[in-house]
Amino acid sequence: MKAEKIILSFVAILVGLIAAGVAFYFYQMTKTLPSQKSQPLAVAPKTTPTPVPDTGNYLTLDSPKEEGVFNTQVINVSGKTAKDATIIVTSENGDDVVKPATNGDFTLTSTIPDGTSLLLVTAVFSNGEEKRVSRTVTFSTESF
Repeated sequence: MKAEKIILSFVAILVGLIAAGVAFYFYQMTKTLPSQKSQPLAVAPKTTPTPVPDTGNYLTLDSPKEEGVFNTQVINVSGKTAKDATIIVTSENGDDVVKPATNGDFTLTSTIPDGTSLLLVTAVFSNGEEKRVSRTVTFSTESF
């Protein structure tokens, strides 16, 4: 007897939901949108973008890799940039500055603090332009 009441209640709820859904559907179908005056769309003339002059200023970072984990606090930072740039490596322990070789390669050592930190490498070019690359690095003596 009790099971029959529970089943009958579920059936009644299901039938009610279906009836409400059908009524809502028909209600939505009878709605009309107010008419709007149609206006022709203005088409903007095609413009070609003005190319940005390539000054040859770039910065690529070979080491350290993103989210690198190191077991020493002194790490190598290396990469390539324009030969007239000045490289500034900023960490929580301070700044290190280096000039690249004539082919644009640079390498320096930087000290990172305990735990996870952000290493910001900035290239400042002779025309005042700057390019930045950041890396998240972690110092840990834990073995994984």
